[in-house]
Amino acid sequence: MYTRDLHLRDTTVTTALYDLKETILLARRQKEKVVCVIVGYGSKGGTHKIKTAMEASLEEMKMKNQIRGYICGSDLDIFSVTYQQLKGKEEIPEECKKRRNPGEIIILV
Repeated sequence: MYTRDLHLRDTTVTTALYDLKETILLARRQKEKVVCVIVGYGSKGGTHKIKTAMEASLEEMKMKNQIRGYICGSDLDIFSVTYQQLKGKEEIPEECKKRRNPGEIIILV
């Protein structure tokens, strides 16, 4: 699994979205199936803008079949409808499922 922190200090939404696309391209080149991007909890310091923009961009990528799917860390629960409907969930490492970090988004490339 490839991990990338996209909510570093003073990161703009534009920069974070660019980094997201580059991260997905790099993961494909390295034949990774799962990417974990750290976007922050979205509660303070402007990270809510980054998290919201990431989710919108990932939804668009999913609709265009550029990624297989994505899920927020807080939804990594066997009782979550989002988790149950996610195709490829068996590829997500167990450590991510145990953490259930709301500041992460797991992407199935």
